Amino acid sequence: MRLNKFLAHCGVDSRRNCDELIFQGRVKVDGEAIINPGAQIDEKNVEVHVDGDLVKLKNNYTYIKLHKPKGYVTSRKDPHNPLTVMTLLPNVINVVPVGRLDKDTTGVLLLTDDGDLNYRLTHPKHGVEKEYEVLLRQEPKGNIEKELPKGIVLDDNGDKVKGEAQALNRKRTHYIVLLREGKKREVKRIFSHYETRVYRLHRNNFAGVCANELAPGRWKKLTAKEIEMIKKTAE
Repeated sequence: MRLNKFLAHCGVDSRRNCDELIFQGRVKVDGEAIINPGAQIDEKNVEVHVDGDLVKLKNNYTYIKLHKPKGYVTSRKDPHNPLTVMTLLPNVINVVPVGRLDKDTTGVLLLTDDGDLNYRLTHPKHGVEKEYEVLLRQEPKGNIEKELPKGIVLDDNGDKVKGEAQALNRKRTHYIVLLREGKKREVKRIFSHYETRVYRLHRNNFAGVCANELAPGRWKKLTAKEIEMIKKTAE
């Protein structure tokens, strides 16, 4: 089994983040630091340590949805901000966030120790849908409704993004946006392209899962039906 896949199956983190741990020399196989994420290991006959801690394959995984409140960063630890989403969960639950939401963004956040599913939910090639509710300072200049489905090139770094945008009011300051790629700060960058600024951003839905029924800061484990749905979505 590839080393990064093994770590993901152990629930260490998403496969992408496990790659970084390996590159940083924090992973040892039978006492030897391995810096190649694709290195093949015999998972049944080796000992793997991450930062000195022994990790083992999991048979059962935990899947959680959280209504992320404003002011919390989507990280396990942050030396610059003690308010991480992990502080909203009991210490005994060892999961990691699926993707990221900005500090001032609210809404549904998934967390799991299933690293393989985490990878599939966040990699752009799987096109997992996310729905956002957006409030703007002023209406966008240009026809985002017609242009975004065809794809636009962002001004800041040339990224091409596609999605759907529907105005919910005549002033065009209240939108529903659907995206399937998950680039960094994508929603805010899209509206910046149309010369307006987002002042409130809320994720209503991720991979078919909603957390609006929960109060901000509250969480609960996904139902069997929700787990089945997100796995099917990420296939």
